[in-house]
Amino acid sequence: MRESKKLPADFTLFLTTMCLFGIGILMVFDASFAKAADMKMTGGDSWYFVKRQLIFGVAGLAMMFGMMRLRLETLRRMALPLLIASIGLLVLVLIPGIGVRANGAARWLPVGPFRFQPSEFAKFAVVIYLAAALSGQNFRVRKFWSGMFIHLTIVGLVAGLVLVEPDMGTSSLIVINTLIMLFVAGALSRHLACLAGAGVLGFGALAVVEPYRLARLITFLDPMKDKFGKGYQIVHSLVALGSGGLLGRGLCEGREKFYIPAAQTDFIFSTLGEEAGLLGSLVVLALFGLLTYRGLSIANRAKSPYYTLLAAGLTAMVSAQAIINVCVVTSSMPATGVPLPFVSYGGSALMFALMAAGLLLNISQNTNATTDRSVEEIDEGRADRRRDRRSHIPRPQHSGRDAGRRSRSRSTIYR
Repeated sequence: MRESKKLPADFTLFLTTMCLFGIGILMVFDASFAKAADMKMTGGDSWYFVKRQLIFGVAGLAMMFGMMRLRLETLRRMALPLLIASIGLLVLVLIPGIGVRANGAARWLPVGPFRFQPSEFAKFAVVIYLAAALSGQNFRVRKFWSGMFIHLTIVGLVAGLVLVEPDMGTSSLIVINTLIMLFVAGALSRHLACLAGAGVLGFGALAVVEPYRLARLITFLDPMKDKFGKGYQIVHSLVALGSGGLLGRGLCEGREKFYIPAAQTDFIFSTLGEEAGLLGSLVVLALFGLLTYRGLSIANRAKSPYYTLLAAGLTAMVSAQAIINVCVVTSSMPATGVPLPFVSYGGSALMFALMAAGLLLNISQNTNATTDRSVEEIDEGRADRRRDRRSHIPRPQHSGRDAGRRSRSRSTIYR
């Protein structure tokens, strides 16, 4: 592929990211100021949560701009070390005395006065690893045992460690992102359907065998049955969304945030819906929709399969999490601890969401304005996709001698 000057970064994606970040800072303060003033751990500081969010936000913005300047081939070479580091941190957080436990879960590592959540790093590292690994396999991803199995085993190890914390929400997201990236890489539909079915059955079994997960499932089916117990949070979430009406009560005027335990974290969309109303909620959903559209557009126009897979994976990482969060808040699916990207309180989640945006902006500067793929090659790729009924990433054609040599060589993530 010929070298070419970088294009300007996608301004629409950048502006959308900054809008979501700004809304998040505002909503974290709105949802937490009264609660923070009454908490002993905050010392009565009503700005406690928003100040910590701003610190992580500034660090995240610095990393976002750093990701925009990073050479993507350097990141590709770092894929396996990053994945190994994430696995090491996931093991470390499970060791008693090292990992920080809260509400029955060990999900954090202490870093001075702050906490770091390794599962957020793992989710990010898996996307980078799969983009590097799958883009170097040519069409071997269509074969289950020789192409997909090793990657599924590695991802299964990461998802399993996250599940042991326990954090079923993030574990589910890792699995969903993997399936999406396999689809983009060209995996066969029947393989993906079997994997998706196995995943649903597996998570369903996990939900039934654990009493607290079974209770969440029963509560989802009828929240009002135990509205003062297991259904307390979701009932107040629905009341908040319903009482917001079309235009909302106004900023800082919401009432239900005083009753929702996770008002500034997983259920921050409820506070948004109550105070900004249906219109405000639709604006935020439209911003996530625009971010998804721009991310997929960048993936579609990327210069190489590696860039395409990386952009698609990062977009799925943010978009799928937003969808799950909104579904939980609206009682469209059983409750799980997944924050709303860019908006919910949580330093690790905010930093890695901003880093994902930075990488997408980086890839947007490397789109196919100057590419070696001819119109005939693109048309041939589309024909292959229609014929095989699978996703297809067009790849450069090689001479017969080169093709033979490449077919005999083993694929690797280091190229």
